[in-house]
Amino acid sequence: MAGLAALLAILPLSFSFPLIPYLKFDLAEIPIILAFLLLGPEAGAISSIVYWLVLLLVGSYTPLGPTMKFIAVGMLVLGFWLGFKLSRNGWRGLLLGSLIGCALRVGAMTLLNYLVLAFVFPEFLEIAVASISTILGLRFSSGSAALFMVMALTAVFNILHTILSIVPAYLLIRSLAGIGGSNPRIGRIWYLEISKAASRRPPRRS
Repeated sequence: MAGLAALLAILPLSFSFPLIPYLKFDLAEIPIILAFLLLGPEAGAISSIVYWLVLLLVGSYTPLGPTMKFIAVGMLVLGFWLGFKLSRNGWRGLLLGSLIGCALRVGAMTLLNYLVLAFVFPEFLEIAVASISTILGLRFSSGSAALFMVMALTAVFNILHTILSIVPAYLLIRSLAGIGGSNPRIGRIWYLEISKAASRRPPRRS
């Protein structure tokens, strides 16, 4: 999964968020989430690190760009881990982990993007404002209003990217679960083991 994430990072498969073109969706996060669901939190963390190391070699605006991407993915993986830690149940852990991971990712990336746009690369703010104004026909009364809109749309981008990363990985796990009965090796999927353990746990007595 780490190798697949690295391969997808190298291939030209990313596509821009239309409103802010320097924000890009990519498919390399899917194998990272898949590694987490297949083999557990350690595999998700290792895949994230490998992805970051590859981006340091081939990514744009290195090391800042790859490191920000690593933090985004890392927050998502951390949220997943917390969700399953708090709820030792397959489906509830997945839902809770998705929500926590999305919240951590949005919070971290909103802060980091603010620092970058305000202090490091203010020219990116100009690019984003020009794109938003052209596509949505908006005109901003002040620089603060423009920055607020860019931050809000950056949060939307990270929410959408979270969905893009989690849903395909989960659907693949579900398809593997569907054939798990005929293949005992498939039954060793970490997510399925968590679900089975939760179903075997006796109910709490009041």
